[in-house]
Amino acid sequence: MATVGVLVLTWWLVAAATGQESYDYFLGWAKHPLGQLVLIGLSWAFFQHLGSGLRHFVLDVGAGYELNTNRFWARATFVFGVVMTAALWGYLLFVKG
Repeated sequence: MATVGVLVLTWWLVAAATGQESYDYFLGWAKHPLGQLVLIGLSWAFFQHLGSGLRHFVLDVGAGYELNTNRFWARATFVFGVVMTAALWGYLLFVKG
């Protein structure tokens, strides 16, 4: 997540700094299905990481160690990543786009 994310962020910033033609090329890549797949994967990795971090924060304060509770929140973390990614891309593609 970090390596690909930094590369995409750097490319975006350089494209924005070097002019309209470079930025249009970046946007063309970002709108291409393969580019969107990469961006969707990055956003899913971000939300999955966020959910896992929140889950571990709760564990660090001493809650959620019961087996059933822990199993539930482990699965809920995955669902959180998928739902938040779908919500973000649904908004970007259908509401804002």
